[in-house]
Amino acid sequence: MRKKRPTTPSALTDIAFLLLLFFLIMAITSFQTPVPLDPAQAQAQNIDLSTIPTLYIAKDGKLYQDGKLITIESIDTGARFALLADKATEFGSIHPIIEALQNKGVETLHLLVEEQ
Repeated sequence: MRKKRPTTPSALTDIAFLLLLFFLIMAITSFQTPVPLDPAQAQAQNIDLSTIPTLYIAKDGKLYQDGKLITIESIDTGARFALLADKATEFGSIHPIIEALQNKGVETLHLLVEEQ
């Protein structure tokens, strides 16, 4: 009767390393907002947002850009902006931001929603 050869643990470490690498890549590439948001749902139009600055409005009306809490006055001027707000955010919190962007000369404002 033949003896069973011991399995080298290198196969298990290779699998563990590949799984770790897979989860790290998925975590990096997944879209994350700086605050937890539940955006409104509607028919959406696909646009490339990589070059458009995105503003996030939390439920409590706080404004974020690039993961940092900002004020309406500190928004840089530009021709295009994207705006993503939680669906529970009151319009009274969103309207002053839209007006401030309009006063700063923003020509295009993309209102982001979650696709149905």
